[in-house]
Amino acid sequence: MSIAVGASPQRRQHFFEIQNNRVKIPTTLLYDVKTRWNSTRNMLEISVRLRAFTKDWLLTYAKFTPLWSTPEEWRQIEYILKVLQPIRFWALWMSKTRGVSIHRVFQVYQDIFDHLEMQISQLERKRMQWKVDIREGLVKAKLKAGSYYGKTQSPRGLLFGIGTCLNPYCKLNLFREWDLDASGETEYEKSYKK
Repeated sequence: MSIAVGASPQRRQHFFEIQNNRVKIPTTLLYDVKTRWNSTRNMLEISVRLRAFTKDWLLTYAKFTPLWSTPEEWRQIEYILKVLQPIRFWALWMSKTRGVSIHRVFQVYQDIFDHLEMQISQLERKRMQWKVDIREGLVKAKLKAGSYYGKTQSPRGLLFGIGTCLNPYCKLNLFREWDLDASGETEYEKSYKK
């Protein structure tokens, strides 16, 4: 649908005109850019937001009606957006923060893993194919996040650990539940005490 609307200046202009007096700043549908991590999600979010305008646009350009999503497809898109929202939040927060964020790395990963595990668990017994597909995608996302998390190992991981320990709001509390040994201490606590 994005390509159909943006394929000519006339179509794009008509899409803007439909939005006049209904929104503050008219916008258009986005294209998916494979080299941008959040491109598909942004495209879906804008599509949902502009759904009514797109439907009005199709009244003039009826030959593109087969591209219109079914109610079931809209429900799937909305579900995907809901699932991705916390991951989007953390990724944008980390990329836009101007201050020090080293002390947040482990907490961000923990929140992302907790969210992915909860979503995978909720979809565990689902049989509808689109929900099975989303679950498989989430499993792959968790594996990908795990490969990134693996890069927080020594010596970089030690820096992240020290940064977390130096955060007055967190200190060692984040590590209490991780990798406890027989003495009840974590590797990070031992390293920090040295």
